[in-house]
Amino acid sequence: MIKGMSVPALLGLKGMKKVNKNDYYKTDGTYRDLSKDDLMAIYMQHPIFGDYSHMFFNLEDKPLNAVSYGSLLTFCESQKSTDNLQSAVEGFNYLVKQVESKNAWLIDRMYPEKEIRKNPAKAHLTGMFYQGDGTKPLALVVPGGGFICNCTAYEGYPVAMRLHKLGYCVLVISYPIGKQLGENEQEKQGRAAVKELVQTVKYLVEHESELSIDMNNYAIFGFSAGGLMTTAYSFANYPDSCHVHRLPRPNVIFPMYGLDWNIKAQAEDKGLRVFTIAGKNDEYGFGNVEDKVPQLIEVMGEENVSVRVLDGLGHGFGLGTKTIVPNWFDQAIEFWEKRG
Repeated sequence: MIKGMSVPALLGLKGMKKVNKNDYYKTDGTYRDLSKDDLMAIYMQHPIFGDYSHMFFNLEDKPLNAVSYGSLLTFCESQKSTDNLQSAVEGFNYLVKQVESKNAWLIDRMYPEKEIRKNPAKAHLTGMFYQGDGTKPLALVVPGGGFICNCTAYEGYPVAMRLHKLGYCVLVISYPIGKQLGENEQEKQGRAAVKELVQTVKYLVEHESELSIDMNNYAIFGFSAGGLMTTAYSFANYPDSCHVHRLPRPNVIFPMYGLDWNIKAQAEDKGLRVFTIAGKNDEYGFGNVEDKVPQLIEVMGEENVSVRVLDGLGHGFGLGTKTIVPNWFDQAIEFWEKRG
């Protein structure tokens, strides 16, 4: 049990931990920086997220409420993700500053209102949009979480920070998970989650002018489950691909520890570029994609495929700062930009 938590709190029965709104501000009225010792409730209920408390980390309601009573440090320790702790804090504080300076803002209601009224869970498809400097394209960031959570805290905002500092427009999405997807089995939840990515792209196409983006020139960074979603959206042999929905395909995808090991490239996939890294003994099996590399290269061209499966690398490494791939992000950007 987390120190200081009652059993009802641990079970999420007390609701989300209440936060004093004054705790967010400095004496000059601007937002203070948060730290690893701040409660998850303070992160999740930050004013930049409006009333969408799922956007820092998404779970079903009761476990999400339970998580709110512990600190970010305690949460990362429980998830065995302390290597991502510093980047989670930095990425969040960077986002807050961008919102304050009106360079970033919340996007909600990605589904038409009538669909949300019919199925309120669709309101969980939300995002934080970072306006770029006008010289670089859009990067869509899709965090993972096994379709039972969204690891936005360390697979979303830290990645967006790195991209935005280079001038890119970025959209980090938080999408419905678990029973919110209308399915109970993980495989079916995964297929349903791809439809959330489809809807995200539809929204972006409809709002190109408003957001000053070009949906004929964008990339997707997907992590773990988000990488599976990215694969299934981008490659033609999947039932909810961009080809099926007649939506723009990304120029390049980065399904980090998330390229589907069942992937099969087809002629329609020529022109797509893919960059990914996974551990050879990845606990979720993403290292098995190594066997598919020859077929990907044959169809797509060696220059368009960078798939590395490495020894000594675990799952969920985020930006990889404390791993054997601390520079993967820089290498990914080089891969993206080498053909414009």
